[in-house]
Amino acid sequence: DATRESARVSRRGTARDARAMRRARASASDGWLYCGLDFGTSSARLALVDDRGALVGVRTRAYDDANASVARAWERALFELLEDAMDAEERERCQGVAVDGTSGTVVIVDARDGRALREPYMYNETFPDEVERVRALRNGPGKDSTESASSAACKLSRWFRVDAEGDREHAALLHHADWLAYLLHKKMGMSDFNNALKLGFDPAPGVEAFPGWLRDAPFGYMLPTDVRAPGTSFGVMDADVAKRLGFPSTCEVIAGTTDSVAAFVASKAAESGECATSLGSTLALKLISDTRVDDLSSGVYSHRLNGRWLVGGASNLGGWILRRFFSNDALESLSEKIANEGYVATEDYFDGVMLGFGLSVDEASAIVEKSRPADDAQFVVNILSSIANVEARCYERMRTLGASHGARKVYTAGGGAKNGVWSGMRSKAMGDIPVERSACDEAAYGAALLARQGRKRLSGYI
Repeated sequence: DATRESARVSRRGTARDARAMRRARASASDGWLYCGLDFGTSSARLALVDDRGALVGVRTRAYDDANASVARAWERALFELLEDAMDAEERERCQGVAVDGTSGTVVIVDARDGRALREPYMYNETFPDEVERVRALRNGPGKDSTESASSAACKLSRWFRVDAEGDREHAALLHHADWLAYLLHKKMGMSDFNNALKLGFDPAPGVEAFPGWLRDAPFGYMLPTDVRAPGTSFGVMDADVAKRLGFPSTCEVIAGTTDSVAAFVASKAAESGECATSLGSTLALKLISDTRVDDLSSGVYSHRLNGRWLVGGASNLGGWILRRFFSNDALESLSEKIANEGYVATEDYFDGVMLGFGLSVDEASAIVEKSRPADDAQFVVNILSSIANVEARCYERMRTLGASHGARKVYTAGGGAKNGVWSGMRSKAMGDIPVERSACDEAAYGAALLARQGRKRLSGYI
């Protein structure tokens, strides 16, 4: 019996040694992998990058039954991506994981076990009644975004005042990305600079804290207690989680970011004056600055990223205007005609419009339709040029508000990035600066670059 037991122990040791040798060979021949997870409104995506930051692959999981718990759907997608979408060798080679989530989405949890106490408050939920209450806690208006009706601070106030049920004593607030990362590292209270911004966190050097008035609020004990820079480590993955998933014990969970910042990182813009514009239904703009810019009246705010400031703004004048009048096929055909026949704009439909949401859909549509020419190609040129002018004014406005640089180079993501005619118009509107399509506009890729940065202790994501 002793001999048989000794043989069994020897075989187990040999098997462990063989697995260790396979892992060593994989790391030596192929290098480590780093995983980014992007949780959007309807699906989650996973991206893997290698040691050089090159994209290895992207996988997707749609959230399950819409009638099921939202938080449970996120959790299932998380573990399906990590367990099923990655093969065993990829998991063994993975050394870092980072998560991005929708900005302003929060989960109220039991701080003892991370269990969601209610359905998440989603990014687009607003609580106007809480704005005055938050302002009263501050004892006056401020410069941050806590007083937006959709802010995490207003959602926290709402839960504490109206929606709390049962034991409040052990409740805590986590952002969308925070909670998903918690499921991997099991350390309560961890967040990142970018997600915590709309909760009132001040990421300025020398501050890096929630303001005293918020900490002293009745719900102040629910705030995240450990807020770190994106692309820095939260520590190793929980041992039981790593074992379940087949990840190495050395794999670390890295502080992530919001979905929009992750998409910016994916563009690989990294120098002051470099920008990223997302040309979707609306315009979303971000500019790297050495100085911080916050102007709530213009909807401008700054994230801290790798020691500099990512100045962000938006305009609701985007691609929806084109889709209101033309199909994608028609736009492609008309854009070719415009390029071949040298059309130029004859009208600026939105002269003077800059950042923010000053025109409603109906107002903007009425302006455009009122001056519609008979020639559809001319109409498209006028719309494209008008939106290009809005983009140029937005970046210029960021500079006049205090950004250290104007736009020097713009990377473009979203459906409008494919239109070369539009890119040329946008370049001209901004002073003939380079306008390029982003090589990758996957937010999950941006999260993976942050995972690589944090695990390798790099100063930047490229």
